[in-house]
Amino acid sequence: STGMERTQTSTSSDFSATSDPMQEPGVENTPSQAPIAVNPAPPASTQDIQNTEMNLEQIQAGDYTSLVGTWTLVNYTINAYDTKGPQWYEGIPENWVSTLEVSSDKIVYNDTAMVMEGNTLVDDAGNHPLEFYSRDGWLGVWLADASSVATNWGIDFYPKGVTNGINTNNNVVIDNTKNLIVIWCSNMSFTHVFAQTDTSP
Repeated sequence: STGMERTQTSTSSDFSATSDPMQEPGVENTPSQAPIAVNPAPPASTQDIQNTEMNLEQIQAGDYTSLVGTWTLVNYTINAYDTKGPQWYEGIPENWVSTLEVSSDKIVYNDTAMVMEGNTLVDDAGNHPLEFYSRDGWLGVWLADASSVATNWGIDFYPKGVTNGINTNNNVVIDNTKNLIVIWCSNMSFTHVFAQTDTSP
């Protein structure tokens, strides 16, 4: 994901209909200790879920029934703040865990670090109203108060088979044969791609 520079406090124009946070992560304030890239492990084995449909209209209405199941991290970025920008990797990191749990009415990222429920996203700073946009067969979500927050979030929902516009590097290819949820956060400019690997509740 390379492109337009972005700060932690993003303006509403950053998330216009022609700009997607997943495609264009930015450059944040340099942290006291940058993360260290790891050699990714291969993705966990998965089952074929070709018959599972992601219902974007239901998602926009706060109904996540079509998303219920197991979501596995399959791609991610690490920004070492070495002027190269976020670097893409495949598989599951060896030294940290990123989780996504979905119920019929709630999406929980990393044990409540971020929770999406209906038209609201909750993080450490409190509740944020959400805005939605549909484009080319997928659904994007961003904070309606993006211009006034310290940490910004973006969430993209890609049904299986839909071509995504995620710009990667390091020859990373994002598989579109499964439903995908992509989480972007301005803090550390990271992007995490989760695939639906099981549809069992």
